[in-house]
Amino acid sequence: RLLDAADLPGGGSPQLAITLTPLMGLIKGSIGPDFVIPCVDFELDVTLASTARAAIADCQRMVWTGSRWVIGPGPEPAGPPSAWPDTDAAIGAGYKDLRHA
Repeated sequence: RLLDAADLPGGGSPQLAITLTPLMGLIKGSIGPDFVIPCVDFELDVTLASTARAAIADCQRMVWTGSRWVIGPGPEPAGPPSAWPDTDAAIGAGYKDLRHA
């Protein structure tokens, strides 16, 4: 849909740049040491003729397999609060800065 909205072909364009930067995170919930729902608050930058920015967030079920975290089974968690990183709204929602973690 993004390429259609920008009137670009399916292969994209060398003038199109999309950057998704994880800036803040929170732990929405956990059950024991092997199951957690982390959320990440991102800044999305899309540049074609000019740059548009948006704040988006995502949460996933994560399960520890004994050697690494993987996305767990089951329905996707409810959508997290999406707020501009480093704002009072993001901090009030419980997000912490990932850049200095």
